[in-house]
Amino acid sequence: MRRRSWVVPALVLCALAVPSLGTTSGPEIVWRTTLWDGRERAFGLYVPVEAASSAPLVFLLHGGGGSATRTWNQEHGRSWKALADEHGFILVLPEGRADLGDPESHHWNDCRTDLEEETMASTEDDVGFIASLIETVSALAPIDPDRVYVTGASNGGMMTYRLAIELSNRFAAVAAIIANLPDPSECGPPGSPIPILIMNGTDDRLIPFDGGCVATTRCERGRVMSTAETVSRWVEANRASSEPTVVKLPNRSWFDGSTVTVYTFSGEDGGADVVYYHIAGGGHTVPGFESTSLLRRSMDGTKNRDIDGPTKIWAFFRQH
Repeated sequence: MRRRSWVVPALVLCALAVPSLGTTSGPEIVWRTTLWDGRERAFGLYVPVEAASSAPLVFLLHGGGGSATRTWNQEHGRSWKALADEHGFILVLPEGRADLGDPESHHWNDCRTDLEEETMASTEDDVGFIASLIETVSALAPIDPDRVYVTGASNGGMMTYRLAIELSNRFAAVAAIIANLPDPSECGPPGSPIPILIMNGTDDRLIPFDGGCVATTRCERGRVMSTAETVSRWVEANRASSEPTVVKLPNRSWFDGSTVTVYTFSGEDGGADVVYYHIAGGGHTVPGFESTSLLRRSMDGTKNRDIDGPTKIWAFFRQH
């Protein structure tokens, strides 16, 4: 994997102990703060008991209006913890910038240029912040620098695209969930090939599957491309085959009104794979086996229960 030299500014960390790798009671996530670019930024670090001596590192990015702590406590956060415990990788949950007037709501500076809603607009150097965390965590825990991954949902998925575009040499693979590329974008098109998994629902009410305004009809939260165009852009950038292998997964939960078809565009010589999970009937949700409340279903739409999203993403990361 190509390497680029990075000059990382000095980081000031709060005095919280990293969980011991050998404790018998089981580790807890440790919440830390760091001074980055003149601002105090927060992140969570989870080191499982059975962490490998040179462990993979997975960044888990929260969605817009959410937080790292809420993501950790949600069902897909619990699934990621179970996977980390089973496979011995380390998890990092960075915190986006707090919205103006609402310290509990956070957003990432993804590539959207047409955000009219002031609380969501951000000029933070989130790319630099996350790059610095790779160095920070490597000083705290035994990570494998060739197995660093990032995944996120919604605004976190769009931030994942930005990281894949601007830091393709720092990540072995990435996965974006319920997210499309922005249009217009300040980031330009994807450049260097990087293995990528995309997982989108056709009935997403917030990040429209067919492209257009994010969340509302007034477009104050910006616009995105369609999922088809997003996948096409990555297939082109990754120099992947235009003829995918198509696998329809078993409809194990017929009652959820949702099915999954996987399209795999294999990377050609010097290219990288693009794997697209087409969640027919799926809403603005991470697929998983847990039930959801009526309120969440009314807001986010159908949750597919044929697959567990984090499990599929980790399987993809392990291949790269």
